[in-house]
Amino acid sequence: MAAGTGTGTVARKAKKPRLTFKQEIQTIQNLPKVQRLVVAMKVGGVFLVAIGIEGIVSGNFLWPVVFIPLGIFVSMLPIKVRVGRCIACASPLAPEQAICPICGAPQA
Repeated sequence: MAAGTGTGTVARKAKKPRLTFKQEIQTIQNLPKVQRLVVAMKVGGVFLVAIGIEGIVSGNFLWPVVFIPLGIFVSMLPIKVRVGRCIACASPLAPEQAICPICGAPQA
């Protein structure tokens, strides 16, 4: 009997250049005020969920009951906010346009 060699291809993640800390801060500073609020609410929601998980770990079971649903609500609240501007370059976008025609950045 012939034995199979088992040579298969391995899937690898594409190498994308990551933003430096200064580039991330610059991107956030370029956002319109409404999008800054959206980013702040998403970060705040993560912190609220973390406080709820800390309540589970520490044995204070009131914290998870309050903070986990609150964190999920705060994170999901601004999910449909559209400001009509590109996140990366702040150029105007048409309604329901998913990719910026100027810089090519995808819009979330």
